Order: sequence, then structure tokens, then C-alpha cells
Amino acid sequence: MKKYTNILIFIFSLVSLCFFVRDINLGANDRLLGDISLILVFFLPRIFSNIFKFKISDALELGYVLFIIFAQFMGSIVNLYNTTWWYDLLAHFVSGIVSAVLALVILKWFNMYKDNKKIFNVLYMIMFTLLIASLWEFIEYGADTFLNMNVQHNIDTGVKDTMEDMLIAFVGCILTVIAYLKSKIILKIVNALK
Repeated sequence: MKKYTNILIFIFSLVSLCFFVRDINLGANDRLLGDISLILVFFLPRIFSNIFKFKISDALELGYVLFIIFAQFMGSIVNLYNTTWWYDLLAHFVSGIVSAVLALVILKWFNMYKDNKKIFNVLYMIMFTLLIASLWEFIEYGADTFLNMNVQHNIDTGVKDTMEDMLIAFVGCILTVIAYLKSKIILKIVNALK
């Protein structure tokens, strides 16, 4: 699995560099940061793993890389966020699902997951998902404020985009919570990622 992750990182980093060169030639300076930052973002799990001295499973890292390809590469670099009206909502919906599953993985990492504490697990999943959604919106706000970008579309929509993003992540989380409570599929995924 690690081999596939490394191949994906290599291919999409190379393609991202091609987009970087293209955007320099086009004078699309507002896209350069997104193009080049993809490479760093791919390696964040390995960086955090080394800093905090914990092991990230190969399955979890592959899932992370696939999500980054879906969200950052396809959304920002290929520009689906601006050309396909529903892509941003889909990305935030999927992020709600991913965040809720990651919340359970974290509980398992710290040996805090208890099968008989469903209310705690559900509340933790919801709070973790809302934390991730909020932090992401803070990053977008920072990009808009300090880098003179418009990733939150605040020029044309105000807070509508931010609220839609957070609400759709919440909906993704709630559906994952329902699946967690009604079936064992979420725990099977969590155990495979742990």
C-alpha cells in the first residue's frame, strides 16, 4: 500500500509542478500557492508522524492522499471549485465523513474508544468534524485576508459559502454517525485505518 501512496504522491506532485509552470506563464499568480503547496500537503502525515512520534497506518495515509487529490488537486489546481457549482459542496460533504471516521481512529489510537460509550463517541465525532471544518474556514479566511485571495467567495457571496461548507461537512458527519450507530461498517473502516 505504501508503494501506491508513493506513486500517487510522485505523479500528482509532478503534475502540480506542471500546473505551477503553466500558471507562471499565464500570469495566474493567485493560483501559484495552491499549485506548489500540494507537495507539502502530501507529506504532512509523515511530518507530523516524525514530530509527534506516532505511527500512521499505510491505509490511513493512502486515504489521506486520495482525499487531498480529490479536494486540493481536483478542486483547486484543476479548478473544479470554480467551474463545477456542486464540487465544493461535495468536497465538504466528504470531509465531514472523513473527519468523523478520523475522530474514531484517534479515539482508538489513544485507547479511549469504548463500544459501550456510544453517546460520547458520537459527540466526539461531531465536535471533531466541526473543529476541522472551522479550522479549514479559518485557513480560507487567512488566505483571503493576508494573501488577497477570494477562496471563501466573500466578495460575491458573503458568509453564504462558509456556512454552506460547514453545514455540508456537518451533514456528512451526521450520516457517518448514523452508519456508526446502525451498522459495523464504520468500525471496520476505523480498524483498518488504525
